[in-house]
Amino acid sequence: MAHETEESVVDFTINALREGIRDHSFAPGQRLIVADITKRLGVSAGPVREAIRRLNGEGLVDVQPNRGAVVRRFEAADIAEIFSVREAVEARAAELAALNIDQGDNRRRLDEIAAEAAEATAEGGTRYIEHNARFHRLIYDMAGNAKLREVAEGLTLPIYRMQFHQLMVRRSAADSADDHARIMVAIRAGDADAAFQAMRDHVRRSGAAMQEAVAKNLSRLQG
Repeated sequence: MAHETEESVVDFTINALREGIRDHSFAPGQRLIVADITKRLGVSAGPVREAIRRLNGEGLVDVQPNRGAVVRRFEAADIAEIFSVREAVEARAAELAALNIDQGDNRRRLDEIAAEAAEATAEGGTRYIEHNARFHRLIYDMAGNAKLREVAEGLTLPIYRMQFHQLMVRRSAADSADDHARIMVAIRAGDADAAFQAMRDHVRRSGAAMQEAVAKNLSRLQG
């Protein structure tokens, strides 16, 4: 990769490590040894160290005393704490989205995301994950509160999406889509209270499913 710029090598390394975390080539709790990664990816130590630093900032990697960098492991208690905050944040976003339904092109954009829901749900897998992300981004866009969105983006558990998303999708794509439909009905009607409640219930169910997925995954790894 001698012809590549240093930044592009760092990007390549970050993407390779993310993919390795997603497919468990790098398992939760595993040390990320710079020398091993340089051999594996054919890059020098500098980009590997920078990639690890950035992944630490994203919450994918922990830097621990006497161990160095390790793939972050989320426990069920971590999920519960994060989702207790997400309930409030996302419910407030849905409430604001309902109040803002007739501003700009919000109604049209909501109709567009609703129109793709059935196909995305039927296809499942990565397609539904992407649809789900677009749905939640739209709610924050419609809410029009940048600080609220900033808080939410810090609670998205990127490592969870990588390590457990297939478990989640198999269990909950249809249920999640039903929740989304109820949320959209409330927002479309401009019913802020109903939108708040529907989103809070949705996030609560998602949190419970994530905790279940984490517990199953830990049991599998320890079994």
